[in-house]
Amino acid sequence: MYKTFLIFTIVCLFFQTGFAQIKKKETLSSQGSSHFIYANNKSYFIQESIGQASVTFTYNLDGYALRQGFLQPISPSALNGGSDTDLDGYFYPNPFDNDIHIRFNEAIYDVLQVTLFDVLGRTIYNNEFGPVQTLDLDFGFVSSGNYVLVVRMRSKTFLAKLIRR
Repeated sequence: MYKTFLIFTIVCLFFQTGFAQIKKKETLSSQGSSHFIYANNKSYFIQESIGQASVTFTYNLDGYALRQGFLQPISPSALNGGSDTDLDGYFYPNPFDNDIHIRFNEAIYDVLQVTLFDVLGRTIYNNEFGPVQTLDLDFGFVSSGNYVLVVRMRSKTFLAKLIRR
């Protein structure tokens, strides 16, 4: 009887420990933040999570990706504001004498590529600026006429038709 009880106890303990779950300290958190950071003429998107205790892993097979963890990659459409490709801003004065002032209504987080074209499509001016909310451009060197100003940030574009007096 004692042997049967001992065997039964050992078998129960084996199954108990064999299928038991291990208790781990885990923290689920919605705290954290995401930022665009500009450094060394490049823009970076940083995601942070406070108290993340999970393992992050990506498994790829046949063009599909399975991701584990709290921080998931952000879709490219979220980075540029969806399918909207217009860079929101305004400029003044028009017609202009020498200077053009551009103010952006949305956050500028990357390099701005500024190009001025004449009516024949020739590039008159081309320059890059760091991420700034306002641009003051001196076009006193161009002759009187019509121009097209293009400001690009990643996939977004700001277009302006300018007239020089």
